[in-house]
Amino acid sequence: MSQPVQTPNIVSAESRFPAPAREPASAGQRFLASCLDALVAGVPAFIPIVGWIWAILYIWTKDALPFLGGQSVGKKVLGLRVVNIDTGKPIKGDYGAAITRQLSLAIPFFNLVDACMVFSSEGRRFGDKWAKTVVVKNSPALDLEAKG
Repeated sequence: MSQPVQTPNIVSAESRFPAPAREPASAGQRFLASCLDALVAGVPAFIPIVGWIWAILYIWTKDALPFLGGQSVGKKVLGLRVVNIDTGKPIKGDYGAAITRQLSLAIPFFNLVDACMVFSSEGRRFGDKWAKTVVVKNSPALDLEAKG
């Protein structure tokens, strides 16, 4: 009489060491961060050419800028950070994700609907969904990941 073949119990590293829970940013925090970022981009835009270039580059890539630790100025001031929803890691240096997040805000009229999405149960805009990101409250662990 033979014994039944047993399949090995494979446990992934993710299930043994789950990513720490991230607290989502509130709609109010995200709004204030956006206002601060508008100032950071808008004030230099009064300087012809150089200011315009700065404003355009900042608006499209602000959440991935390495010299800011992968946070926009507004998010840094309010203690927020954009992370990849699959890995939980900051998007520092991931310009593709940063630009994808901003695409939905560049579409006239759709941007108003998109901005209201932060009030949904998920708290994610279409841009966040397209880029597979979420805005969370920053933590010392995220700061360490962004430095590494």
